[in-house]
Amino acid sequence: MVEVKHATIHVVDGQERGDSSQVWVQPAGKRTPRLGETLIIFLDLPSASPSMCADLLRTLSDAYWRAPGGVTTALRLAVKFANDRLIELNRGVPAGQQIQGSLTCAVINDYSLIIAQTGPAIAYARSRSGAFERIEPPDGRAPDGRAPIGSGRNSEPSFTHFAWQPGDVIILTGAGSCANGFDPLIEACMSKGEPRMVAGYLNANVKQGKMIGVAFSVEGQPAKSPGVAPTPPSVIAAPPPVHLSAQKPVPELESTPAGERLSRMTQTLSTAGAVAATRMSNAARSVQRSLSTFGGQLLPDSTISSAEQSRAVMFGLAAIAVLLPIVVALVVGVLYFQFSGEAERQHLQNAARAQVETARAATDPAAIKSEWTEALDAIAAYEANNPADTESFAEEKRQAYAQLDRAAQITRIAPVTLSELAPASGRRRIAAASLGVYVLDTGANVAEYYVLNAERNAITGKPVPFALPAGMATTGRPIDIAWATPSSSRWRTEGSILFGNGTLYEYNAATSQITPIELPSVGEARPAQVASGELYNDTAYLLDIGAGQIWRYTYQNSVFTRADTYFRSSFSQLKESVDFAIDGAIYVLSRNGAVSKYFDRAPIPFNITNLPMPFGDVVALAISGPDQNTGNVFIADARHGAIFMLSKTGAFLKQYRAVGDVFIGMQDISLDPTSNTLYVVTPTHLYSFKADD
Repeated sequence: MVEVKHATIHVVDGQERGDSSQVWVQPAGKRTPRLGETLIIFLDLPSASPSMCADLLRTLSDAYWRAPGGVTTALRLAVKFANDRLIELNRGVPAGQQIQGSLTCAVINDYSLIIAQTGPAIAYARSRSGAFERIEPPDGRAPDGRAPIGSGRNSEPSFTHFAWQPGDVIILTGAGSCANGFDPLIEACMSKGEPRMVAGYLNANVKQGKMIGVAFSVEGQPAKSPGVAPTPPSVIAAPPPVHLSAQKPVPELESTPAGERLSRMTQTLSTAGAVAATRMSNAARSVQRSLSTFGGQLLPDSTISSAEQSRAVMFGLAAIAVLLPIVVALVVGVLYFQFSGEAERQHLQNAARAQVETARAATDPAAIKSEWTEALDAIAAYEANNPADTESFAEEKRQAYAQLDRAAQITRIAPVTLSELAPASGRRRIAAASLGVYVLDTGANVAEYYVLNAERNAITGKPVPFALPAGMATTGRPIDIAWATPSSSRWRTEGSILFGNGTLYEYNAATSQITPIELPSVGEARPAQVASGELYNDTAYLLDIGAGQIWRYTYQNSVFTRADTYFRSSFSQLKESVDFAIDGAIYVLSRNGAVSKYFDRAPIPFNITNLPMPFGDVVALAISGPDQNTGNVFIADARHGAIFMLSKTGAFLKQYRAVGDVFIGMQDISLDPTSNTLYVVTPTHLYSFKADD
């Protein structure tokens, strides 16, 4: 039985700091197809907050355990997801303040260790024989060298593959978490034995600078790698580690989606088995004919002498003794190919049906969820082995999804597809209006207004585009958009307001003109990093995650009659915010899914209760109702494709998910209070649906 031991290295200027949010160690779960594996992750992002690290680690871990294919394929996909998520978190942050660094993943199974590195990552390996090695991605891997994660879409990792042995010790760290010149100390400390000793010696001996990382080892006896010859005991000394990223991928497979590749591989294996069976059957018949002919030729000829006949018979019997095992082996091979595939299919089908019956008999809510999840896993295993058969368990799958939705209190809706959107250069933000919806592409400084019919289920005419004139965005691109209207005292004109770090951009729907409104300073301070904007009571509110503050600006008769901050001093928790909304009270959504509620600067209790599952990746907040006591709060979870509906005090009421889970990856939501219509924007589509009152 393989056992992975690990310990955290976390020391700064001689002070041990304990556990680190940059380290993640996770064995395979009960229902993952990657049984027997352990995933270890080190994020070399020292300036990232613990919640940001947790967000990225969950993103990478979820992507790895759910990915199809082999270990390297799953690691590539997981690293890409983590890099894309970090780029999203960095969006809108000034270039000098963006979080960047490196990422290292290690996957240990019964016989091997695979290390994937992206950016200026560093790993150290010491074999039980004493060989020591520093492992880094090659400088020529990308056009810009070892490009840090978060700096661009190129996140291709490099791979190092070991056949581990008991006593080998590995350390994962990175250039941002480990000062140069530590190699001799690290080598000396790694000779101390198991990971806790190694980490303890490093934590005690790094007196200047810092070192953050994770040390681990594997105990037990390694199994033989399938199809690989046994590896010599000294696994790290020689030869040097092979960087798998240097191997050329098969073009057809690399350009094919993972699901399609899995299906194609399954079909190929099935076809190969059938071809092999046919060829072996033909070979058996050929050998049979040859034996008959050969045996006939070996029969004694009456014209030859008795001695010669005796020698011929003996030679024939010897030949038959040699050839008979070959014939038997061929026959057994043919039968194996003919019946093993059918036996495997029947076994998987029976296992799936048995699990379905177990799930149907479950009555406890937790058991219902667990058993139906396992039933879906069993059905998926059957269908992967029999890709042409998608009907045998069609009804069982519908029942499973319905039961799981009921257990998670999910309301499935069929949203209206209002528009298919062209690719955007940045995140999209939307703002619902009384007769339509505004859609902003934050990367291109372009917005469009979609006019809807009275039922809000179709667009009338073409969308009305408007863009900032060249050179107008003097203080940065627009970050968010809000519907502007004189009704309900939201704003002085009808149209929309686009929010920048130091400027408001007023779009007048009547004149189709955009006017910049420079924001005055409050004392010597101005907004630093706006994440979201709102209009309420003729006042523009800006959520500033750079300063941990909410700014207020009232603009009337072309002059500012108010310019101040909502809070008397900065709030550090606001720096982790993603969105906010106002109904008299202010609701602020944090990255971890928590909601803070304030009224007249004072905090109001808002405790989220009875959630059927934790939030994944929250991206937006919307509210309904005229005041802080009436209506609901809606939270968009992009990872699960779910919109959670809560009361104004935080009690969970339900969650909406679309048929087909088309809300996964959503970027923003907005509510039209006049019709209680929720608008949802994803990277490719604009949707709407009616929410409950």
